[in-house]
Amino acid sequence: MKITMKFFKYAMLFLTIGITSCSKDGDVGATGPQGIAGIDGIDGTDGIDGTNGGDGNANVETIIFINPTWSPSGLMTLQVPGITQDAFDYYLILGFLKEGDAWYSSNGNQAVGGYYKGYYDVGRYFIRAYDFNDVIDQTRPVISQAKIIVIEPSNVILDTGNGKNENAISNFRKRKLKELSDAGIDINDYYAICKFFNLPFE
Repeated sequence: MKITMKFFKYAMLFLTIGITSCSKDGDVGATGPQGIAGIDGIDGTDGIDGTNGGDGNANVETIIFINPTWSPSGLMTLQVPGITQDAFDYYLILGFLKEGDAWYSSNGNQAVGGYYKGYYDVGRYFIRAYDFNDVIDQTRPVISQAKIIVIEPSNVILDTGNGKNENAISNFRKRKLKELSDAGIDINDYYAICKFFNLPFE
């Protein structure tokens, strides 16, 4: 009986040690190979389209001059290749000057201390500054920018025979001035002209 109990005690001790040893974690094994990629998810819904930008004006050319200068006689001469013979004969051509923070037309409207008067020839645009007594202004105001806007017809229709076609190129300047007038646009108003023809202000 004593031998049996001693045997039973040792048997239980070995069983406990065995269980404890088995419960210990072993070393981490090597990383297995990467699994096969899963199926792609469903594409999301397209976003809403943005608003379209404003249409440009393919028939309007703007030539910008930075810090143009006056001659000793008070004449500003701007080289404008866009004033071709057809432009000289038929197109509507407008000139504007920036004095300080304000834009003034070269069409004779009032400026600071006087007014500007512009005229043109093929390839060139001329501007003079006058005081209110119609005398050339010898002070020659500082101009930071000059802009010449050349507006040409989208369709060229030549006069034929002895008649006068109202849509002919020879009538374009008159038609465009009437169109601007009917729209309430003052051709001396720089910002109104830019807005009408979808041109940048600066």
